[in-house]
Amino acid sequence: MSAVIGASLAQGQTLKDLTTALGALKEGGKPVSISVEGRCVPYLGDTVAGWTDGPPSSTVLWLLSAKDPQADAWRRWTISRVSGGYQVGCFPTHFHNAQDPLAPGVPPSSSKRR
Repeated sequence: MSAVIGASLAQGQTLKDLTTALGALKEGGKPVSISVEGRCVPYLGDTVAGWTDGPPSSTVLWLLSAKDPQADAWRRWTISRVSGGYQVGCFPTHFHNAQDPLAPGVPPSSSKRR
């Protein structure tokens, strides 16, 4: 399923459009259940800038970088496997550039503006 979700990712699409596309997928002939973490809902207008696959020992399938349409800043987004389906989540604090959100282990302090 990870490969199918990865094929749904496209630069420039909003997270809202992505969640809609993921909700249209089927797994084992059944519709895929997609949820969005509540704290991320205000940021669904962010646009996908890049992505990488998640660590093999994690429930995170994909790690995304998405640009805030109101600022020259990016957020880290994840697509994770959860009980009963998949969940889209985010780290609401901005990062300086499109690559920072994709770096493994980026500490929250690195997202502070200097």
